[in-house]
Amino acid sequence: MWKYIVCTLLVAAFAACNDDFDLRNEESRLVVEGWIEDGGYPVVIVSRSLAVSTEQQQMADLGDYIVRWAKVTVSDGTESVVLTGKYDKGYFPPYIYTTGRMRGEAGKQYTVSVEYGDYYATAKTTIPAVPEYCTFRVEPCEHSDTLYQIKATFRDNPAEKNYYQLFSRVGTTSRQYLASYLGSLDDAVLGTTTEVSVYRGQQLKLDDYTPYYTADDTVSVKLAHIDETSFRVWDSYTKTLSLSNIMFLSTSSDMESNIVGGYGYWCGYGAVTDYIVIRDSVRACPPESDKRD
Repeated sequence: MWKYIVCTLLVAAFAACNDDFDLRNEESRLVVEGWIEDGGYPVVIVSRSLAVSTEQQQMADLGDYIVRWAKVTVSDGTESVVLTGKYDKGYFPPYIYTTGRMRGEAGKQYTVSVEYGDYYATAKTTIPAVPEYCTFRVEPCEHSDTLYQIKATFRDNPAEKNYYQLFSRVGTTSRQYLASYLGSLDDAVLGTTTEVSVYRGQQLKLDDYTPYYTADDTVSVKLAHIDETSFRVWDSYTKTLSLSNIMFLSTSSDMESNIVGGYGYWCGYGAVTDYIVIRDSVRACPPESDKRD
C-alpha cells in the first residue's frame, strides 16, 4: 500500500514547473536515484516517470511505476558489477538495487547503467576525498524551548575548488538520507573553517515542516564532499523544493539531472557521518569556554 507519491517520480514532476515543458504529452522515462560513497556500497532506486494528468489516479496504482526487474550495472573502469534488486523497507520506495561486491573509493569515477525493456539510462560520477575535519554539535534555537538545531564545522582547502552537500536522517527506521534544507554549499562562499546549520530534510507531505529538531529526535547527519555535477543536481533540487512551497514563486528552469536517457541523479560522496541523540547531546553540551574552536 502506497501512502505517498513515489519520491523518484518527483524528479519528473518538478520538470513541469517550466511552462515550456508539458509532461502530459511525454512518454514515460526511467527515473534513477543512485549514489556510491567512499567505503560504501552502491545503492540505486529505479522507477518510471508518471505523466501529469487531470484524471484522478489511485495511490495503489503508483506501485506499478516502480521498476523491479531492471539490469543495473556499476563500473569503476576496471570492474563491472551487476546489482541485485531487493525489497528494503528502510528506503522509499522500498525496493533498491545494490551489491556487496563493490565498495566506493575516493578518487575513482563510477558509471551506472540501467537497462529495462526498451529503456536505457546511464550516468557518471566521481567520489571526492573525505573532508579532513568535521564536527557536529547541537544548540537550542532562539525563541524556542522545544526546538534545536545542529551545526557542522568543517575545513575547506582554499587551494582546491570544492562543493559539499549536507544530508540528514531522523529516526531509526529509515536508512535513506534526505538533502538538508539549504544544504548545497559552494566553497566560493566558505571560509577555510566554516560553521553551517544542518537543517532537517524536507519531504512533500501534508504535515507542517520545520527545519529544526526536537529533543526526542535521533538524527544521523552527513557532510558529503561532491563533484561539480552532483552539486548542480542537488542545488537545483533543494531550490526547486523550497520554491514549490511558496505560492507566488516558481523556478525558471527544469531541475538538473545527470542521467542520460532519463531523469534523476547518480552521485559520489566522500562523506563524514555522525549520529546524534538530541536529548543526550543537549545534556552533555559543555560550557561555552570548553567548546572546541
